Amino acid sequence: MTKAITYILVAFLLTSCNWMGSVPKRTDDNLYSLYRQRIENSNQVLYQFAYSGTFVTSSDYQGVTILDSTEIFSLDKIIDFPTEYFNSKPKGENLDLIKINYGSSPTTEKDTVLTPIKIYKKKINGSELSVTEYNLTYGSATINTGLMRYEFDSFEESNDSLTLFNVIKEFGGKAFSENPSFEKGNIKIVENDDKKLLYIQIKQPIIERGSIYKPTSPFELVPNRPIVGVATYEFYPRDSLTTEKLSEIGLWRRVK
Repeated sequence: MTKAITYILVAFLLTSCNWMGSVPKRTDDNLYSLYRQRIENSNQVLYQFAYSGTFVTSSDYQGVTILDSTEIFSLDKIIDFPTEYFNSKPKGENLDLIKINYGSSPTTEKDTVLTPIKIYKKKINGSELSVTEYNLTYGSATINTGLMRYEFDSFEESNDSLTLFNVIKEFGGKAFSENPSFEKGNIKIVENDDKKLLYIQIKQPIIERGSIYKPTSPFELVPNRPIVGVATYEFYPRDSLTTEKLSEIGLWRRVK
């Protein structure tokens, strides 16, 4: 009986090893989201991608990369950007980015400053990235960062910005003027297959002073503290809008 059990266990382990070895790794079939942004005065194209996880790699693979306009996007061509946030509208071969260190959130108050902890340059596929790094806020930002949602009536694109009209806040701390304009670079146009606008998403790095809840005073809102983080603004159209007239220059447009 003991020998039979041993044989069964050995056979199971061998089968498991063979099965594990045959599990496919992530491929382009796992690509479930792809957005493209063209760069003013450049032959290169930015891509924002997302691949679903597999048994081998459980977490999703998301990021930003850049390719020559003659190349077709694929998994094997990706060289990751260190961050997805642009400090200004991408132009030419020099791109200005902001990186926020979420994984190394400061543990003491003195670690949060509004000055960068690191500034460096990095070349990816012919473009030079200027990256400015900050540590995440010490404590919890309340009004300045996080998800915020709004409604609007219409939009107008210029060379450097996107203006939204008759904006009204639904929830979140930030209140905009009635017709705010946003610099291009971090603007994503979320649409369906028929080019109907679902919403506009803007992820904006926030480097400023404001009110936070400190870990040492979790129920007390402390004003005038350094805040480093990201605000995600989502603008939903009140009525049906099409996206056909919007360009790909400085705007994330859907490919898949």
